[in-house]
Amino acid sequence: MPTADDLLRVARSQLGTAERSDGWTKYGAAYETRKKVRGYARAAWCDMFVGWCADQIDALAIVGDFAYTPSHATWFRNHDRWGSKPRKGAIVFFDWAGSRNIPAIDHVGIVEAVRSDGSIVTIEGNTANAVRRRVRRSGIAGYGYPAYSSGSGKPSAGKPSPSKPGTSVPAWPGRYLKYTPGKPMMRGNDVKTWQQRMRTRGWSIDVDGIYGPRSAEVCRAFQSEKRLVRDGIVGPATWRAAWTAPVT
Repeated sequence: MPTADDLLRVARSQLGTAERSDGWTKYGAAYETRKKVRGYARAAWCDMFVGWCADQIDALAIVGDFAYTPSHATWFRNHDRWGSKPRKGAIVFFDWAGSRNIPAIDHVGIVEAVRSDGSIVTIEGNTANAVRRRVRRSGIAGYGYPAYSSGSGKPSAGKPSPSKPGTSVPAWPGRYLKYTPGKPMMRGNDVKTWQQRMRTRGWSIDVDGIYGPRSAEVCRAFQSEKRLVRDGIVGPATWRAAWTAPVT
């Protein structure tokens, strides 16, 4: 898994790279190629710069690949990797109006360092039409924390490195864990075992042995990520994937 230093090494290599006079950038062109779309080669490119850097180290799965900054920030939030504390390698989002409202986000960059006075040093694309290093103290809407192998991602809600090959899978308990509104919630040690495993993988979930709305929500998100049937029910396939599927 790539590290924060890996991403920053690539970003630093691009310092000074500017867009052409017609607005074309290699970052937008590369985005078009990856996404098989058109119309981005001359578009605003701050977020496509971040994706380009991530692509060079095979880190798109943990950094994200977006052209629209609010969508990128929402992606981090939906993966429980959104917060307000700066750290090296975090993806920093800006709203120049000063709000912390994700739909209002205008710009994005990569945190290179955090200074003792609370300011951050960033590397940003599309700032004065080039890749530049900036020092920022205001306008920060929040941070996305990629799941770097160094552990520099958000520790309390992020996703750690996958289990080593050969990790034993507890026997499926023999009942489908599910939540049905209006009916008593399922309880038991099997529920707690699954919740603990999901928490170990980095999902934000209480380990209380009660399969309620939050457990079903986490289950559906996990199933969607692993391309399983997205029904919010822990059956044999979802149970096994909790121990064997790679962390992305």
